[in-house]
Amino acid sequence: MIDGEGNRSIADFSHQFDRLFPRMTDSSVGVVSESHGWSQQKNSAKNLVGSGLHYGRKDWGEPPRLVMLVRSGSGRDLRFHTVGNDSGHFMTWLFSLYWLGALAAAAPLLFHMWRRMPRGERPFSTLMFLTPSPPRITSRSRVEHWLLMLLRAAALALLAFAFTRPLWRASVTEPDEAANEQQLAILVDTSASMRRTGVWDQLLSLLDERLEKVPQQTTVTLYRFDRSFEPVVDFDELRMMDPSARRGLVRARLKELKPSWEGTRLGEGLIRTATRLQEVQTERAKPIVQRIWLASDLQSGAEVVALQGYEWPENLPVELLRVQPANPSNAGLQLVEKNPELAEDPLRVRITNSGDSTLDQFRLKWDTPTSPEIVVYVPPGQSRILTPPPLPAGTTSSSLLLTGDDQDFDNRVYIAESLPETRLVVYCGEESANAVEGGRFYLDRLFAASQRLRIELREPSDFNRASADAQPSLIVVTTPQPDVQPLLRQHLEKGRTVLIVSPTPEATLASLKLCGREGITVTEASVDKYAMLGEIDYSHPVFAPFAESQFSDFTGIRFWKHRSIGGLRTADRPEGGGGDEKIESAPADRILARFDDSDPAIVELSVGRGKVIVFASGWQPADSQFARSSKFPMLIFRLLEHSNGIIPRPGSQGVGSPIAWPVTSREESSGTGIARLPDGTELNSLPVDQPFEQTQVPGIYDLSVPGRIEQIAVNLAAEESRTVPLTQEQLESFGLKMKGGERPNEQQVQRQRQRQLQLVEMEHSQKLWQQILLAVIGVLLLETFLTGLFGAKRPAAA
Repeated sequence: MIDGEGNRSIADFSHQFDRLFPRMTDSSVGVVSESHGWSQQKNSAKNLVGSGLHYGRKDWGEPPRLVMLVRSGSGRDLRFHTVGNDSGHFMTWLFSLYWLGALAAAAPLLFHMWRRMPRGERPFSTLMFLTPSPPRITSRSRVEHWLLMLLRAAALALLAFAFTRPLWRASVTEPDEAANEQQLAILVDTSASMRRTGVWDQLLSLLDERLEKVPQQTTVTLYRFDRSFEPVVDFDELRMMDPSARRGLVRARLKELKPSWEGTRLGEGLIRTATRLQEVQTERAKPIVQRIWLASDLQSGAEVVALQGYEWPENLPVELLRVQPANPSNAGLQLVEKNPELAEDPLRVRITNSGDSTLDQFRLKWDTPTSPEIVVYVPPGQSRILTPPPLPAGTTSSSLLLTGDDQDFDNRVYIAESLPETRLVVYCGEESANAVEGGRFYLDRLFAASQRLRIELREPSDFNRASADAQPSLIVVTTPQPDVQPLLRQHLEKGRTVLIVSPTPEATLASLKLCGREGITVTEASVDKYAMLGEIDYSHPVFAPFAESQFSDFTGIRFWKHRSIGGLRTADRPEGGGGDEKIESAPADRILARFDDSDPAIVELSVGRGKVIVFASGWQPADSQFARSSKFPMLIFRLLEHSNGIIPRPGSQGVGSPIAWPVTSREESSGTGIARLPDGTELNSLPVDQPFEQTQVPGIYDLSVPGRIEQIAVNLAAEESRTVPLTQEQLESFGLKMKGGERPNEQQVQRQRQRQLQLVEMEHSQKLWQQILLAVIGVLLLETFLTGLFGAKRPAAA
């Protein structure tokens, strides 16, 4: 291949290559000559794999070099190494510090020069009359057996040499960066903020331009993120394709992407991409260079908190491909959540102006031609909360519009019509509605003040003959009446709740019997002055809202008297002693609260499909101060919601968030429902035991189940309006290694690490240390043989 003017022959190079890679049996190797025509030969190098050695014409302007083209066993990984023709091959080692062990080779010389006194002494009786004197040294120490000493020193030196892990290495230049295989992951932001004017087109143009410069040896994958993360072109799909078609697939899939209406979870997207690249890295025998392109507008409303608990990989740089609109001024419109506990809470909206905005005056109106406008002044970087203008008489609208800024993707907010729902409550008692000493007096006033629900308190006679679609949500029993037993049993079979708050033990037992529960003992407890609530089960849905520390204090409620409830069915002791299999299989009773004397205060009993909740003390003034405490309204409403399956939902939900189906009873919660999308599309026979998740666009969604229909407003996440871009320093503060921010010494360390990995691969294939250890064994065997030979020739001592 190389002539007599300094070029090597094919046989010489083949000999050199065999010494460098003697055991590479699972790879195909091709060798080409590199000169000024290198680029053309490099492009066709794939055709040279497995074809052996190829002649190259010498370029007289530059000495030719030899390029080793190595294909791995998979047939897709190509490696190029340029071998010089001036230095030959030389020896190097992986662990230089082990050369310090060669100093031990001096030990045999010291031992050979160290002359010791004879150990054996034979005493004579005549020596007792002589004075002992030390032996005279008439000549200096000298080495008696040079050959043995050299063999022992050579064994120690060779052993140290083996520990350095030597290898034969050719004069390898730095590999061409474009020729090395790399892995590039493109992470594209498809959140709602990318809908700003010109931003998405700018991103596609930038990615198309950058992909043109990426070498064909680089494996390119594509991922997208907004509120969720999705692989668009992953490694698993690329492995099944022809390498020449991979780049075209990435470009085609990239053009198919469109920005969504969802929020931006930037931290989760970066972590998922880095995790995927690390998984691919662990599957390889040799590490490969990996990097990430982050194509995004990097708006400051993106969620990056996930990066705080994640340790970013050391060798995974992130390069920012930032896109920005020509006109950055943006103001967003959001709905202020109502407080359902307030009697008067009007509709309010928030207008947020971005920090880089050049505008500060905007207009707010309803989405109807006759709606009046109000002018709002919001300085850049600030927000204002205001009440929208009133709707003209005779008009309806489900959305508000904001005008006056450069970007309109977040200028609309949808408002669902929320009419108070009617709930019916049956009160089984003899006291008058105006009697202050009775329990009904406080329920009437509590239900009348409700803004979220229209609650009607009825007599039992109103329901005994009522239709099936007008059944009560909750039944409260204070005085048992035999004629209400069918209503109670039917109510419990529907999976609803009966609340027993009887003033005497006898009335409590009679009420339990009407519900179909026997075996319970109820007696009047002895109370010294007053009792208080002690242990409370905050895991139960009724008490769950009180779990926070600012709401969990019930010690201010005094109970003047209460009943003691016994005979409850526990998990280890079923009612009746365990003789009835039906009773044994019934669920255990649950104590929701206890008094400070350990007596049950609130007990939940299972009866059929329903629940019976027993209060051991009433809320009327004769029993306690409960009705006059701040905990009473919330607890009663939670009981009503728990009985009827009412799920309080916010006035607005974010795009992409799952929506719980409306529920009328536990009996109907396992059926199907109908969903109407904002564009009018109806989806039928959807399971209501799973949340509705097809909320990809803002608008009004209608969810209907048998007996109930709800409208839910789905709006853009408020964080998407914070369009001021994040800085590279903010991302680096989370541990990200940004490309371009590397210091020169870091780049040098990276190149040194790559060279070290090449040496490790060469040493692993050559394994010269095994041959050196065999040489050490041979030297030691020779030394042992000569030691025995010299010892046999030594004259015996007289």
